[in-house]
Amino acid sequence: MSDAADRYDYYQVLEVTPVASSDEIRTAFHRFAREHHPDNFVGSPEEAARHTELYRLGSEAYRILLDPMKRKLYNEGLEKGLLRYSEDRAEEKRRTIRAPGGVALRSSKARTFFARAHRAIKSEDWAQAKLNLKMAIQNEPDNDDLKAKLEEVLQRMKSG
Repeated sequence: MSDAADRYDYYQVLEVTPVASSDEIRTAFHRFAREHHPDNFVGSPEEAARHTELYRLGSEAYRILLDPMKRKLYNEGLEKGLLRYSEDRAEEKRRTIRAPGGVALRSSKARTFFARAHRAIKSEDWAQAKLNLKMAIQNEPDNDDLKAKLEEVLQRMKSG
């Protein structure tokens, strides 16, 4: 990607503020498009290639900033220094649900077992909590939140 793509966020590319309205973004993109559309540089292959890259970046910025959900996710990523929007991150965000206790779960089966474990924990049925947490972990073996919750239950079983 071009130098501009590596250095500028979407707001900088379209020259708008992070609180810009949809109308302001549309206006900024139309101004951007008039200046950078590759058809304006037909006689110069190098300039056409550079502006094609810039135009792709501007189009991406326009598409992301006009979609409220994508814009929200983009802004969260931007706070972490990520200049580009990622569909992978958006998909992960859509699939991940926070269960009680702040446990992040992607699998519906893991959510079911965690809900059972959560009820067992509330009623201090540690054996059932342990069993259901182990079942949840089988559905999400890489989930550190579930493993930590299981450790808490095992500690309760030892001390109780």
